[in-house]
Amino acid sequence: MAVPFLLSKGIMVIGNGFFTDTESDALREMQSRSGCDVKRCVFPTVGNIIYYISKTGDLYGMQKIQGKRLTRTRKVVKNKGGMTARLSSTPHKETWIPLQVLTYCTFTLREWKPDVQLEFKNGNQYDVRPDNLQQKQKYIPHEWSERMTWREKIYKANFMHVAWSVNYVTDLDIEDCKDLAQSAFIYLCTDGYRPIQHKTEIVGLWVDYARMRAIDYIKRRWLPDSELVERQGNRDKPYEIDLFHLQPGEKRSTYLRMWAEGNTPTEIAEVCGCKPSTVGASVTRSIQFLQRYFKKEL
Repeated sequence: MAVPFLLSKGIMVIGNGFFTDTESDALREMQSRSGCDVKRCVFPTVGNIIYYISKTGDLYGMQKIQGKRLTRTRKVVKNKGGMTARLSSTPHKETWIPLQVLTYCTFTLREWKPDVQLEFKNGNQYDVRPDNLQQKQKYIPHEWSERMTWREKIYKANFMHVAWSVNYVTDLDIEDCKDLAQSAFIYLCTDGYRPIQHKTEIVGLWVDYARMRAIDYIKRRWLPDSELVERQGNRDKPYEIDLFHLQPGEKRSTYLRMWAEGNTPTEIAEVCGCKPSTVGASVTRSIQFLQRYFKKEL
């Protein structure tokens, strides 16, 4: 059995911890043992335990007992996933918390964000010092960055042209035309994206889709069929529909869309994480489905 003994400044050591008269005395002792700065964890405490952590990852738990402060070293586990510590999350439950999250939230963020995603600057997952941690950066391929910059220029240069083009065809209020032009551009940049066409025909596609959306908007709200047909005659191209959404199932729609854009079954399989044979069979079924669909419609 360990025998308590007194150190200087009224600190009594017992087992893996020590008693002090005040919290400030305990903090000084923790800093002396760790050899670096120690702060109170921003982790929400449960019960009468207060957690402290050093910049190097030393973890302590402090309790108030009979007017004194009992501070114990908390166990930290080193495993393949890094350094973790077990803390009280509810009055009757403890949870394992990555040690780097504790140090980063305490010394850098100064608020508790358990879902923060971190990476180690020197690649050492056991080095949990705050200056070795940073939030994971979202990787944006260079191609995407260039594409977004190019789209921004196209949008700023042609937005009003597209809006007034819709206004000329439909006589809608210009503010409604702006909304339709904006929604059409968003569609072209997401579901309606076509790599080859976008390089040469994006402004024309933008005008066309904006006009189609305007016709649909009018059809749903105001015009009788006779006047709608007359206004549709002002458009340069016939009305188009997206055949991919007719497919039963999101995967079949995705495979067919990518195949129509010129991707091979092998390329589609690599992107979607499936077998090329699965893609090929799905595309075949999709084409057969469309054939049956239009035969039924006719």
